[in-house]
Amino acid sequence: MASVSDNQRDLAELGWPIAVDGNAGPRTKEAIEDFQHGYTFIELEVDGVVGPATRAALDDCLRNPDGRAPGKCAEFFSFWEFKSKGNGWIKVHPRLLNRLDDLRRRTGPIGINSGYRDPAHNKSVGGKPNSQHQYATAADIDGVDPGEAVDCGFSGCGIAPNGEVVHVDVRAEGPNNTTGGQPGDPTIWYY
Repeated sequence: MASVSDNQRDLAELGWPIAVDGNAGPRTKEAIEDFQHGYTFIELEVDGVVGPATRAALDDCLRNPDGRAPGKCAEFFSFWEFKSKGNGWIKVHPRLLNRLDDLRRRTGPIGINSGYRDPAHNKSVGGKPNSQHQYATAADIDGVDPGEAVDCGFSGCGIAPNGEVVHVDVRAEGPNNTTGGQPGDPTIWYY
């Protein structure tokens, strides 16, 4: 059985900025919950406890099974890609990952330019006060065709001046869908 320090070490290796001190405090619990929520290969109970299923998922994520690169939270994406550029915390909604995987299968490689934003970082970059990035339900991506993004079921799409979608979100799955965007009828805006 893995110790608290072992679990902390593994979460830190995946990118969470937590201390490896053997103290199962609130930050460790939060990191476990965010791992459980974002890991898409099996559905984990989001309870902040490293039981047998979560331990197996951590081992799977770190040990590169089936040829996947270590750290994968979805078929084509890794936890570190969604790390806040502010406080370094990682949060990502599993439905966002599912939709991004679908988009990647359709269009080829997609870079994640911004995932989760902690509130201070969101404010420092001029993000909207209730930006979907703060809820881990959004990603700024390399540009894609708007039809592809809509077909993949995103409920929010931001379109750059060149006509490509550079922001996608699953606001319908999160706690703050003030615009009412839904898969098939997304909220669309232009930069």
